[in-house]
Amino acid sequence: MQDRTMTSQGNKTWVSLFQRKSNLVLGGLKVLAMIFVMRFSVTQVHAANCTYYPGHSAKTVSFAMPAELTVPRDAPVGAVVWESPVYLFSSPSNSYRCTATAKIGVKSMTGNIGEANTDFIIGDTGLAWNLKRVDLGLLSPDISKGLEIAAGGYGFDGASYQIIIKKVGQVSAGASVPAGVIGYMSINNEVFPVAFFMSNEARVGTLTCKTPDVTVKMGGQNRIGQFKGVGTALAPVNFSIGLKQCPEGISKISYLLKPNTKIVDGSRSVVALDAASTAKGVGLQILTESGNPAPFNELISFSGYDKAGGDFNIPLKAAYYRTSSVVEPGTANSSVTLIMSYD
Repeated sequence: MQDRTMTSQGNKTWVSLFQRKSNLVLGGLKVLAMIFVMRFSVTQVHAANCTYYPGHSAKTVSFAMPAELTVPRDAPVGAVVWESPVYLFSSPSNSYRCTATAKIGVKSMTGNIGEANTDFIIGDTGLAWNLKRVDLGLLSPDISKGLEIAAGGYGFDGASYQIIIKKVGQVSAGASVPAGVIGYMSINNEVFPVAFFMSNEARVGTLTCKTPDVTVKMGGQNRIGQFKGVGTALAPVNFSIGLKQCPEGISKISYLLKPNTKIVDGSRSVVALDAASTAKGVGLQILTESGNPAPFNELISFSGYDKAGGDFNIPLKAAYYRTSSVVEPGTANSSVTLIMSYD
C-alpha cells in the first residue's frame, strides 16, 4: 500500500511517497510491492537574444535571372557566371536588436557549403551562389561561420546586396538554378530579416554558335561523259557552313565532318551516295576552300573565328567523283554531319 502526502509552503509543493512494508502471497509466489520513483525536470526557457523592433518584420528581395546562363567550356573554377543588379535598401522596416553578442550570416536553401564558407552549392549543377554586401565590399559567410556583432540595434538603411552565381565544379548543360527563395540573412538563427528570392528558373547552357542545316545544290546539268575516267571529279560547287550568333567568350572553334554514308576513299575525302540514290559508280567529294580534300572524322581548327563573336562562315566545296569504270545515271545524293567543338 502506498500513502501520498502533499505539503504546501508558500508557492512550493512537495510530494512524498511512503512505503508500507507488505508481502502478498499468491499461490506460493511471493510478490514484493515495488517502489516507483518519478523524477520531473523543468527546462528553463530563455528569452530570444535577437528580435525585431516592434512593428518590423522580414523583407523579401527579388532578383530576375536570365532564362539561360551560359558557361564557357574553358571557364575556370571560380569564374563568375552571372551577377544580379545591386539591391539598395532604403528606409527598410526589418530592423532588429540583440541583447548580447550574436552572429550574422546566410542560411542557404540550395545545398551544402563549398570549400569557401561564402559559396553556397546549388544542388549538383557545378554552380554556387554568393551574397555580396556591396557597400562593404565583402561576401557574406554561412551562419555557422557568421560574423560576430555586438549587442545593440541594427538596420539595413543604405545597405546594398548582390547575388553572384559562379562555377565551382563541372557544369552540365541543362542543369538549372531554381526559382524561389535561395537563402536568408540569418541573425543568430533567431531572426531572418531578409529572404533572397529568385523570380524565375535559369537553365544552364554552354557557349555555342547556331549552325543551320545546309543543302548544297550540285546542279542538274552533270553528265557522265564529263568525267575523264575513274578517280576524276566534275567541277566543284562552292558552299559554306554558317556559324550564327556566336557569343563573346569562345577562344577557339573547331569542326569535324562525319559522313553519314560509307567512306569510299578517305585520302581524297570521297563518300558513297545514300541508299535512296539511283546513280552508280559515283561518289561525293568534300574539299576545303583551297581545293584540298577536307579530312573526315578529325577536328579542323577554324582560323576565321574572332573571339568577339558574331556571324561567320566555313567555306567548303563539293564535287561529284567517279569511283568505278561502270557509271550509270540517276539521282546522286549524300550527307555529312557537322560536329562543332568550342574551347
